[in-house]
Amino acid sequence: MLSRKRPRMRIIRRSTKHSQNAETIANNYDLLIQILVRLPVKSLLRFKSVSKTWNSIISNPEFSCRLFPDISGLVMRNLNSNFMSLQIEIYSSQTRSWRLSGKPFLAHVNTEFGGGVFCNGAIHWLGAWNNTSFYFNVQDEELRDLPMPPIPDDWEDLRRCRYFGESQNHLHLIEIYRPPTTRFTVYEIQTAYPGMVRTYCVPSDLNYYVFSVLCIVREADDEESYMVLHIPEKAIHYNLKDGSFKKICDLDADENGYKGSPALISLTYFWAHHFIQTLSRV
Repeated sequence: MLSRKRPRMRIIRRSTKHSQNAETIANNYDLLIQILVRLPVKSLLRFKSVSKTWNSIISNPEFSCRLFPDISGLVMRNLNSNFMSLQIEIYSSQTRSWRLSGKPFLAHVNTEFGGGVFCNGAIHWLGAWNNTSFYFNVQDEELRDLPMPPIPDDWEDLRRCRYFGESQNHLHLIEIYRPPTTRFTVYEIQTAYPGMVRTYCVPSDLNYYVFSVLCIVREADDEESYMVLHIPEKAIHYNLKDGSFKKICDLDADENGYKGSPALISLTYFWAHHFIQTLSRV
């Protein structure tokens, strides 16, 4: 009788070595990160549930930066449409050419750049309503904020400036709040720009829509300052110190084409300038 020997089978466990390799990788953060950054984003979202360690690595902001290195430095900024980016250019009469000065800056679209006032070596621009005003030092080519008087609470939209000009190296500002009031305030800026100084509070019995301020004149002796006002058919001298009035001259309404309706004549939207003797052609 023949007997057959059954073949012996031996099972060798080879997973021990692989487990050690996997454990080594799992404990090596740098190596694990190098592997994870090469995986698709969808895979990373699933791998967050593998372990707390993997979830911590994948959720780390530094890992995201390494995952998307090409978008570093991208800045998104939402700008208000009421502001515009500007840059100053300076014209040289010697070279007859323009050049850029300084960096671009933001300003409100209603800033009065068309009515700049030159005083003490700087050009001054009045901001619209409660927005920033500027002055540009021509010598140093520096743009700075111009200090303005504070606005009463909840009055930002009511403020209007009636006059902004210069006399004897002093800036003058006249502001009024709407609806029309029976008085307006005259402010003055000192030479070194420490801030706006309130100087005069002027009562007015004139209709808001009839009179206009042509200029403020500061006397050389600094003792008296006065306003030149325009009312229909007349130019008026108003003493800021004692409040007295006197007529400067009569104005012919016919020349302006408003014959028969003198009350409608207003120079509010016109510029008045001091007379300066010069040999240059103007």
